[in-house]
Amino acid sequence: MTNALSTEQNLLRLANRLTELAAWRDLAALPLALTFKWSGGTQLLKEGDAWPARELPVTFSAVLSVPEKWQGQLVILDLALGGEALVLLGGVARGGLNPYHSEIWLGETVEPELELRVEAVPRGLFGTPTYAPKVERSRVLLPDLQVRALCEDLAAAHQAALELNKQGRSEIADLIVDVLSDVLNQIPVPRGDGTAYLTRAWQQPDLRATLSSLWDEWSFTGLPLPYPDADRPALAAAQQALSAKLDAIRQRYPTEGRLALSGHAHIDLAWLWPLAETRRKIRRTFATVLSLMERYPDFTFNQSSAQIYAYLEEDDPALFERVRARVKEGRWDVVGGMWVEPDGNLISGESWARQLLLGQRYFASRFGVQARVCWLPDTFGYAANLPQLLRGAGIPYFFTTKLTWNETNTFPYDLYRWEALDGSQVLAHSFRNTGQGYNGTLGAHDTLATWKNFRGKRQHDTSLFSFGWGDGGGGPTFEMLERFGRQRDFAGLPQLQMTRVAGFYDEVEAQASALPVWVGEQYFELHRGTYTTQARIKQLNRALEHALTDAETAASLAFKVLNRPYPRETFGPLWEVLLRNQFHDILPGSGVKAIYDDARRELETALSAAEQQRDRALQALSDAHGSGERLVVWNLSFDERPLSLSLPFQTGMKLSAPDGRPIQTERQGDALIVCGEVTVPGLGYLCLQIEGQEASEIPIPSHDLTLENEHLKVVINTDGSLASVYDKASGRESLDGAGNQLWLYPDVPREWEAWELDASYSQGGERLTAAEVPERLAGQLEQAVQVRYNAQGSLITQTYRLRHGSRRLEVDTRAEWRGRRLLLRSLTPVQVRAAQASFETAFGTVQRSTTSNTSWEAAQFEVPGHRFADLSEADFGVSLLTDSKYGYSVKGNVLGLSLLRSPISPDPSADAGVHDFTYALYPHAADWRNGTLREAHDLNAPLLAFRSSARGAADQASAQLLSVGHPALRLSALKLCEDSDALLLRVYDAHGTRGEVRPQGLDVEKWTAVNLLEEVRGDGLSFTPYRVVSLKSEP
Repeated sequence: MTNALSTEQNLLRLANRLTELAAWRDLAALPLALTFKWSGGTQLLKEGDAWPARELPVTFSAVLSVPEKWQGQLVILDLALGGEALVLLGGVARGGLNPYHSEIWLGETVEPELELRVEAVPRGLFGTPTYAPKVERSRVLLPDLQVRALCEDLAAAHQAALELNKQGRSEIADLIVDVLSDVLNQIPVPRGDGTAYLTRAWQQPDLRATLSSLWDEWSFTGLPLPYPDADRPALAAAQQALSAKLDAIRQRYPTEGRLALSGHAHIDLAWLWPLAETRRKIRRTFATVLSLMERYPDFTFNQSSAQIYAYLEEDDPALFERVRARVKEGRWDVVGGMWVEPDGNLISGESWARQLLLGQRYFASRFGVQARVCWLPDTFGYAANLPQLLRGAGIPYFFTTKLTWNETNTFPYDLYRWEALDGSQVLAHSFRNTGQGYNGTLGAHDTLATWKNFRGKRQHDTSLFSFGWGDGGGGPTFEMLERFGRQRDFAGLPQLQMTRVAGFYDEVEAQASALPVWVGEQYFELHRGTYTTQARIKQLNRALEHALTDAETAASLAFKVLNRPYPRETFGPLWEVLLRNQFHDILPGSGVKAIYDDARRELETALSAAEQQRDRALQALSDAHGSGERLVVWNLSFDERPLSLSLPFQTGMKLSAPDGRPIQTERQGDALIVCGEVTVPGLGYLCLQIEGQEASEIPIPSHDLTLENEHLKVVINTDGSLASVYDKASGRESLDGAGNQLWLYPDVPREWEAWELDASYSQGGERLTAAEVPERLAGQLEQAVQVRYNAQGSLITQTYRLRHGSRRLEVDTRAEWRGRRLLLRSLTPVQVRAAQASFETAFGTVQRSTTSNTSWEAAQFEVPGHRFADLSEADFGVSLLTDSKYGYSVKGNVLGLSLLRSPISPDPSADAGVHDFTYALYPHAADWRNGTLREAHDLNAPLLAFRSSARGAADQASAQLLSVGHPALRLSALKLCEDSDALLLRVYDAHGTRGEVRPQGLDVEKWTAVNLLEEVRGDGLSFTPYRVVSLKSEP
C-alpha cells in the first residue's frame, strides 16, 4: 500500500487509530467510594476528592461487591489514589500502586464483601512530595478482553515499526505499516452516535486530556456503551489477519540477535527516601511481581540484597513465604550474594568479606540457594580485588551497567573476564540500553538498542537484558509482559527469552577463554564527588570498620585465653548496621537528609556498642596479664608498634617499662601523652607499671613555629602552610614548595550535584591563608602549632602535631562548615618524581598515573583511596594518610586530598556543622611498603590502654599472642566461625609478594584453609601477591 505520507507520518496516523480503539478497553465500570483513615479520624472519599490530611502513611478501605452478572468474568480494580500505595485484599498483599501500576486483578470469582485495604503515602516514585493528593481514580472494571488483546497486538507491531524505522530498517517498517493500515480498516469503530462516541472517548486518558484542555471545559461523563456484539466477529477476523501477515513478514525478515530477559525492580535501599519508605516499597513491588507471576507463567524475576529480603521477612511473613515458593520453583532468581548492593570504592576488604558472608548465609538459610551472580548495576566503580572475593564466596559471575555512564572514555568490553590483583577471574557482562538502562521497558526501542550496542556478539550470540521500573516503580508491568509475548519472535527485532541470570552466564562459560581480560579496578568516570560528600557518615563507616574488627579480635583473644564467652549474638546485628549503611546511595552521600539522620544515629549507636565490647574484652585480658598497679597497652595489629598513647587525663601517672626504664608522660589539656623507648608486640600487649601520680606540663613560647623530634624537623609558615618537612634519616626535604595548602573552590557541577566533582573545578578557587599568626601550643612530648582560617565564613582550625618518636606529622582539623556549594582541599607538592602513585584499596594497593598523557589518565583527576596515598621514588617517598577521607588526587608531584563538600541536592544541608578529622604526612625511605600501612593503621586504630590492679600472671609483662610469620601479611579478621567455636583468622598480602602463612600462638596446632563462607577449600597455607587467606583452627 502506498500513499503520499512518509513512514513517520503513517505511523503517527496509525497511532491515533490505536488510541481511538483503546477507548473500548472496558465493558463496564463501577465507581468505588473509599474510607480514608488518618490520625484525625475517617472520611468517605470518591473520585476527585482531596485527602483530608497528608500523613505518612494513611489507609483507604472499602468492602467490595460486584454485580452478580459479573461473576465468572475477570474483574479488575483500578486505583490511582494520589501516591504510592500497597493494595491488600482480604489481608493479602496483591500489588502496588504507582504511575506504572494501577490495575489489580480480582479474578473471575470475587468473594462477597471482600475487604479492601490500601496503605498509601503522599509521595511520588522518587520521593517527590505530593502536596495536594487526591483520589484520581477509584473504580471496579469489567475489562473487554477481546479489545484489550487486539489493542496489545496492534500496539506491539506499531512500536516495532516505529523503532525499526528509526534504526534504518524502513523496509520492514513499511511492511508493518501496510499491515496495520489493512487491519485497522477491517475493524468497525462505532462513530455514528456522536454523544456515545464522545462518552466512550472520555474513557481513554489521551483523548480525555485533549478534550478537557479545550477552552469550553468539556466533560462527557455519561454511561459509556460497550463495543457492539455485532462487530465482534470482525475483531476476531482482524486479529487473525494481523497474526498471519506479521508471520509472513517474519519469514522474509527473521529475528536478529538474542536477548536473555530477567525481570528486575532495582529497589534502592535508600536514596531519595529513607529506609522506612523502602520497606513499604519492597512490599508493594514484591506483591506486584508475585501477582504477575500468577498470570504469566514464563515470567522470571531477579532480586539482590539480603537486607531487602530480611525486611520483608520481618514486615510481611506471608508475602515472604510466597517469595520463597517462587524461589523454589526457579522463577524468582536470588542474585547479588551480598547484604546490600554496596559502594564499590569506599568499603574495606573485610567489609566486602562480610557483605558476602552475611548475604550468602542468609540466602542459604532462607532459600536453600546461594547467589552465583554479583549483581551491581548501579555502583560507582569497582575495587581491584573484588573478583577474588567473589570467587571466595562461590560467585563466578559479575554484572554491572554503570560503566556505560563514563563521561570521557568508553569502557572497551561488555562481555569479558575481569581479573583481580591476585589473578582471580570472574566472567563479567554489561549491556548498554540507551532507553531505560537496567530498568528496561521491554519495548522495541530498548531491546533493539541493547542488541545494537552489544559488542560481545563476536564471542556470544546473546546479551542479558533486565526489565522493569525501578525505585518504587514496581518492577515489570503487565504491559511489558504482554509486549514480550508479542515481540519475542518478531521480524527484525532480537529474539527474546526469559532466563535465570546465572543461566545466561553458564551458556557464555564455554567461550570464556576467548573473551578479553580487564585487569584491576574498574574506575568509573563519573560521580567522583561521592568520595567526599556526607563526610560524617564516611567517618563513622571507617571508625566502625576498625572498631568491629578490633572488638572481634579482642573477644576472640579473651575466648581463647580466658574462656570468656564470645558475644556472637551482639556482633551479628552490629555488622548488619555497618553493611546496611554501605549501600551505594547511603555511604557515597547521594541521598536525602532523612537518610543521614537515620544513618548517623544507628552508626553512632553501633560504634559505641562495638567499642564497649572491645573494651570489656581487653579489660578482662588486662586483669589477667601482669601484676600490681599497671597500665596494659594492647596492639591489635600484627605490626610491632612504638609506645605512643593519648589517654583521657584523669590523674598523672608515673610509668615504667617491664625492664624498669621510665616512660615519659605529659599532660596536654584534657589528654595525657605517653611515650617511651619501647615497643608493643604485634597482636599482643605490654604491661607498664604505675609507680605514682606524675605528669609534666611544659609551656613553649608562642612564637616558635618549628616542630622537631628525632626523625623529623617541621617548619610552619606564618600563612599556616608548611615551609619544610625534613626527614633526618634520609637527609631529604619532603616538600617542593608550601605544603598543606588549603584551597577553597566553587563546587557547582553541571549535573548530579551530590555525586559530581567536575573536571573544571580547579580552574577557580582561592588559597586560604591563616586568619592570625599561628600559635605554638604547650608540650614537649607532643609538639603542636595551631592555625586558624576563615573560609568564607566557615572556621577551619588546624593543629600540626609531632609526637616524640613519631615519623609522621599529623594535621588535626576542626571545621565549622557553613557555606554551600564549596569544596575544601589540601594540596602538598613534594620533592618526589614518579610516573605512578599508590593508593590503598580493599585488600590491596593500586597504582595510578601521575600524568595526563591520555584521556584515560586525565579522567582520573580525582580517585578513591582508603587510608593512604603515596608517591615514591626508588629510595624515598611521602605518604598522605587519613583517618576518614577517601577522595585523593596525585598529579605531577602534588598530593591532594578532598576534605569537605557542601552540595545542595538532594540534601541542602549536607555536611553543615562541625567536623573533626585528622590526616598526616609520612616521609619514608624506599616506597610505601616501608611502614606506610603501619602508620596508616596506627592513625585509624591507635594502641589501646587499660588500667588494672587485678592479680594477673606476673611473668607475662609483654607477649605476642598470635603471629603469622611474614611481614607482608596484614590482619583482616580474628573471630569465631559462624557455626562453631573454631577460630577464623583472615590475613592478606598487602605488599604484592609471596610466601606462606605460618600462624603460631593461642594453643592452635593446626589451621585449615577455608573460603570466605568458611567452607574448607583444600588448598594450603601459601599466598601469592594480594591474596586473601582465611584459616580455620582445628581442635
